[in-house]
Amino acid sequence: MNDAFMFNPRNCYQNYNVAVNLSDKPIYTYMGKLKPRIGNANYCSAGQLSPLFNDPYYRTIGVGTRIFLCGAQGYVAWHGTQHSPAGPRLENGVPKSPAGNVALIGNMKEMRSRWVRAVSFSGYGATLSVAVGVPIPMLDEEMARFVSVADADLTAPIVDYSTYYPTGEGEASLGEVSYADLKSGSIQISGKEVPTGSFSSYGLARQVAHHLKDLIQKGDFTLTRPQSLLPGATRNTEVPQ
Repeated sequence: MNDAFMFNPRNCYQNYNVAVNLSDKPIYTYMGKLKPRIGNANYCSAGQLSPLFNDPYYRTIGVGTRIFLCGAQGYVAWHGTQHSPAGPRLENGVPKSPAGNVALIGNMKEMRSRWVRAVSFSGYGATLSVAVGVPIPMLDEEMARFVSVADADLTAPIVDYSTYYPTGEGEASLGEVSYADLKSGSIQISGKEVPTGSFSSYGLARQVAHHLKDLIQKGDFTLTRPQSLLPGATRNTEVPQ
């Protein structure tokens, strides 16, 4: 096979729902099996290591940004599907609602099975679990503050998927919860202790971050200036060569 490349149109959601199910029947979704009567709460984010949490104004992440993708070097090819052109809703520099995501491309022949896995969700279908690492240059004090965000400062909306899924309409928000609480293994919803589960591995996210750091320090990975800003970018982008 001469060429094989991956083009993934939706990655690195800036913030996404914590999925629960208020109905009396289980629901099989892209967020996994949701047990009835708020039997579990599923989420999908590395929290404080998630790239668009650390660059909320898209100052350094745009079309042309070189990234680590599944063991290969890839690029941000475009804004992702469901990317909000209005930009993120921020409070004190922290995204509070689903806003940004990116489309990524990379050479599949250079990827490694350690960093990309086939996934099958019972009752829903097949998908991929991919490892993404995005270098974020420290342009100034503002960027240093953004990348220092902690799980305790980041919150995600709790959404009832018995009304939200599959149409995406009729969203019933049950409040917000911090990623620190989500990673603790359980959260409180309407006075009930609910076990949490994540489809993102924080342990692997740390490995990706350290691996990308090593590549940069060795000179095997160089940073690139975005050639085009993402929709909703609200700060000047200036990445050193």
